[in-house]
Amino acid sequence: MRIGELAGLAGVSTRTVRHYHRIGLLPEPRRRENGYRSYELRDLVLLLRARRLAELGLALEEVADALSDDRNRDLVEILREIDGDLAAQQERIAAQRTAIADLLAAEGDLRSPALHAVIDSLTDFPGREREILAAEVMESLTGSLDLYHSVLADSDLQQRMAAAQADFERLVDVSPNDPAVTELAERARDFGPAVVAMLPPEVRDVHADPDALLAAISADMSPAQARCLRLMFSYWKQATP
Repeated sequence: MRIGELAGLAGVSTRTVRHYHRIGLLPEPRRRENGYRSYELRDLVLLLRARRLAELGLALEEVADALSDDRNRDLVEILREIDGDLAAQQERIAAQRTAIADLLAAEGDLRSPALHAVIDSLTDFPGREREILAAEVMESLTGSLDLYHSVLADSDLQQRMAAAQADFERLVDVSPNDPAVTELAERARDFGPAVVAMLPPEVRDVHADPDALLAAISADMSPAQARCLRLMFSYWKQATP
């Protein structure tokens, strides 16, 4: 067989065959008197094996190693590793399809039913829009809205937080040095540790070094609100072990 015939039977290009020769995956065949390569049945079998292993996901170096000297033991180990990778990919794809199905059922609404339930509970909450965004961040970071459920289950804590939030919204037009800023931060010091204790570990880690989180949260706040929030975080950090 000539190279074109070999490639055609194996379902690959002549360029692939030549590349396999260059990297040592496929040995050079004997040449005829006219200089053309002359391939035999053994070469076709080896090329078909190489193509099959490459299609299974083996790198060409692994294919060459697996085919050299019939090293079946190494091939079994490689195939088991590839099979494990493919199983993991299947799990990821299944999870992605489930998430896509949920989004399709929700007509593309990225907010989960749990988040919508929290949004409904914040109907009369001061600073509602900002709180809704914070809830979405919480769910995205942790996959949970347990903090909001815990607050809603504690009527006293819920009332104190709502009152503090109402005063916080009134800081929009005051100076950052207004006594109301420090007074509110001091008042929030009392319930801060209770809120922090409800936070999942992922958010508590962020809270330990809050600069990035604070910068994001306070981006659209007035200077007085931003200062008050930083004071609250510093007080809560001090009170949290």
